[in-house]
Amino acid sequence: MSVEMHIQRSNVSILFLENYPLINSMRLHHLKFGWWNVSLSPPRSKSKGNPENYQTVCNVLIDTLTTHELSVLAICEVSSADVNEIERCLEGTPFKIQSFDHDVGQTRYDTAVIYNSLSVEISHIEDLKRFPRDQVIKIGQVIQVVDLREKDIFKLVLCHWPSRVNTSGESRRYLAAEGLYHATSDMMRNNEHIIVMGDFNSSPYDRELLDGLKATRCHEAVRKHPTELFYNPFWRALSPKEIYNYTMKDKKHFPSGSHRYKDPYGEYWHTFDQIIFSGNFIGSSVWHLNESTATALSTDLLISSILDKSSIIDHLPVVCEIIKHP
Repeated sequence: MSVEMHIQRSNVSILFLENYPLINSMRLHHLKFGWWNVSLSPPRSKSKGNPENYQTVCNVLIDTLTTHELSVLAICEVSSADVNEIERCLEGTPFKIQSFDHDVGQTRYDTAVIYNSLSVEISHIEDLKRFPRDQVIKIGQVIQVVDLREKDIFKLVLCHWPSRVNTSGESRRYLAAEGLYHATSDMMRNNEHIIVMGDFNSSPYDRELLDGLKATRCHEAVRKHPTELFYNPFWRALSPKEIYNYTMKDKKHFPSGSHRYKDPYGEYWHTFDQIIFSGNFIGSSVWHLNESTATALSTDLLISSILDKSSIIDHLPVVCEIIKHP
């Protein structure tokens, strides 16, 4: 074999391993998760599903799934009809989609999960809800995720909490947070691995997440009380990625977080989409959060779409990675 051929084959091997790190024996076993509010069919609103919007959403989905090597990408504001269209876009790939959309009371659950069928399998466990004064509050949907390589099991809770548009939203979100903490307390005491993700319509510092769900930013507190506290890495997303100086004096937009809309207090960017972890991911089990990967995906295409008033996109996808290490 010539030296040139040997180098070419070596380069191909390196490229293959870089593109498929799960089979690279030099890299720790990992799984990547994501969440995105795709804005196609919000509950109680007219569907925005049309060929142009489906193409836009599918382009982002495929790019996000492949570029970031996601095993699981949960989405919300989708209907069963939207899921059928997305399923067509996924044909010929290892990615499958399962809809969890259905009516509940005067509203509906509006979620679906796209997953790599070569990496994980998923199944629906239960819907969590509360009924204060004959109202229905959607707490979340519990999905079981099984890692096909290690056979480890994770509980994934998908949340789309009440909007901030109505004044009743805050109290309803707090009830959802309290209900979710109560529903997951036994799981945490049993050392189950829980990942809560969603569009909470709340910032990490709001009382529903900080007090109701007990999702904190403090590593030391979580390490000391891993069966009582959740860890929220998306506190780090509150500030813009860019640090201001005089060279930015003409810059108009400073994206941060995952969602852009002007609230009554004048803020434009908000960290409403988050992925939150049970305490055992912070040092008390073989699975660990790789916190540097927890971020909102602010590509030029996504940011330009959010700033374009004619685009349906108003949320950024958020992603994270967990790694197995004894």
